[in-house]
Amino acid sequence: MIFRRSRSAEPQTSASPTSGAGETGYAGQIVRHLYRELLKREPDPDALAACVAWMERGATIEDIKAEIVGSPEYRERVSGHPIAKFPAIYRPERISYFTHRGRFRPLAISIETVNICNNDCVICPYSIQTRKKQGMDMAVFAKVVADYAALGGGPVTLTPMVGEVLLDKQLLDRLELLRATPAISRVSAITNATMAYLYTDEELAELAGYFDRITVSVYGLDAEEFALMTRKDQYDQFMDSLGRLIRIFGVAKVGLGARHLRERTADEIDAWLADVAQRAGVEANQLSLPGTRTYANWTVFDTSKPLPLDAEWMPPQRNTEQCALPLISLQVLSSGKVSFCGCADFDGKTALMLGDIREASLAELLGSERVKALWDWQGCGVPEPCKGCSFYMPISQLNDLHSAFSDPIGTFGG
Repeated sequence: MIFRRSRSAEPQTSASPTSGAGETGYAGQIVRHLYRELLKREPDPDALAACVAWMERGATIEDIKAEIVGSPEYRERVSGHPIAKFPAIYRPERISYFTHRGRFRPLAISIETVNICNNDCVICPYSIQTRKKQGMDMAVFAKVVADYAALGGGPVTLTPMVGEVLLDKQLLDRLELLRATPAISRVSAITNATMAYLYTDEELAELAGYFDRITVSVYGLDAEEFALMTRKDQYDQFMDSLGRLIRIFGVAKVGLGARHLRERTADEIDAWLADVAQRAGVEANQLSLPGTRTYANWTVFDTSKPLPLDAEWMPPQRNTEQCALPLISLQVLSSGKVSFCGCADFDGKTALMLGDIREASLAELLGSERVKALWDWQGCGVPEPCKGCSFYMPISQLNDLHSAFSDPIGTFGG
């Protein structure tokens, strides 16, 4: 077994291991790589031999990595890490998820490739945004992907902050680039599905091959509710498109999430799912429809004005504990500007803006003094957009939410 020294990550054994051929083989290469990447140095000879011997006895690469990350030496290296002040989540087994070479990185990244939408939902600030409606330049997108890969990569969601991903005219090209980037572990998006009619069956099949998961927002179970929510008369088009998406993507790749205005009974939901299943050519018991009638204020809505039918605004709140969501909601807007947390910054004009990806790397933006301050509500104060944000999630809630680190998009959606 390997033990940690008081001031370093050097693994120790009860007797000094002898140097062997393994130190120049695959195991030795792995150990050297981990030391260079995590500690910025070569392993001492005894440490190298101990690690190689441990691997020969069955230790995995993750075992060696966890040993290094849990060492006092590594902790000292990352003592300036903005997350280090939160013991509930800054644990050896979790550090590598939000750290790359000693520096902060998000658990996932959101890339808004288009901020244009076919709907104008009463619960969304789409019509309030003042920034230019546009698709992201492909060169900017490529830089975002490259910068994210340089930070270790991970999951990517193409869910726009306010927009519809199927309106992105370069969507297939972007997905091809993501899939050609080994550091990208998962690609997903949330869509309203209606605009699937713009794509042929062959193009939808190609999209299905690139996406790991899509989630369809269901804005009503009948034409009246749909029109009240979206302020558009496209319910029939939505239902046709939803059936096509499920049929072509496969039921396992498509999730559903209802945004109700009307309180629905289980029988009403089951009847609607049966209709969708018939259109998609699947069994109704393969589909489910979780949903809500309670909505966030986006920091801009006047919640004293009631929503239609049975829908309600989330109650006002006063947020004081550090919010966890910037770990998973870092958003690159269609313009190339980068927001610390897209949840409360749909217009890209608040104190949460970090800069422009066209002028600095993602690593530079995330290593800035601004990011350190934004991760320090206690010392620097709560940012104005965050004080009453109803998307808020206290960082202490991540303590027992283990899947948030290994599968952030699957846990939070996106």
